[in-house]
Amino acid sequence: MSPRAAMAAAAVAMALAVGPATAQRPPPEPEPLPVGLSSRQVAVTSDYRGEQITVFGVNPPANRGGDIVIVMRGPDRPVTLMRKRRVLGLWVNGDPVSFSAAPSFFAVYSTRPLNEIIDPAEIWRHRLNATALPILDGSTPADANPGDYRRALVALRTESGLYRVNPRGVTLDDDLLFQAHFAIPATAPIGVYQSQVLVFRNGVLISRKDDEVLVDRSGLERRIYEFATQSSFFYGVVSVLLALGAGLVAALVFRRR
Repeated sequence: MSPRAAMAAAAVAMALAVGPATAQRPPPEPEPLPVGLSSRQVAVTSDYRGEQITVFGVNPPANRGGDIVIVMRGPDRPVTLMRKRRVLGLWVNGDPVSFSAAPSFFAVYSTRPLNEIIDPAEIWRHRLNATALPILDGSTPADANPGDYRRALVALRTESGLYRVNPRGVTLDDDLLFQAHFAIPATAPIGVYQSQVLVFRNGVLISRKDDEVLVDRSGLERRIYEFATQSSFFYGVVSVLLALGAGLVAALVFRRR
């Protein structure tokens, strides 16, 4: 065997011998967290004025020294924004831009500001920035920046209490017990809300836990809603009959007077 062939054979043998042992392994999966919710189902009734959901849990010893970020996200809904323009001295709505999906509710609470926990790229990757969540359905006007519409949507929903960021919203006692209180306003829509607990240390995600909260109609409101959606024709007939009945009763009352 020539020296060149011998060297090639030795290289192949070495690769076979040490290749599997030295191959780069994927990073370990984040450890699960023991997390609980104060309520997993919220009943929307006639006197519903919102609900407070508490997310609590225990930070395992392996996660000590880390920062905790808790996210509460409502179901995605389509939304359309319009930019006001001045026409003949009047302000009118124009240039509509549609988003095929945007969180109806979005809150991020943490033990300290996010930019002190992870870098901006990680904030974007873990979808912790509200402006990264709306999905555009089409294009924006030629003279407009898509980011302006995203920021406008976030500003409007922040003003209405549907989007929130609290850099001190998670309390961590003795680096062991943690909790955060999320106020779901009455204006937030029904649906499945996603709860996510993330633990970061040195800018790296080391543990996470996902959960769900169901916000749904209950009692008479649920029965009326099901009747209206499942039997829309009969619901319309009943509504008309009720309106006619109310009109007849009012006419009789005022006639007697």
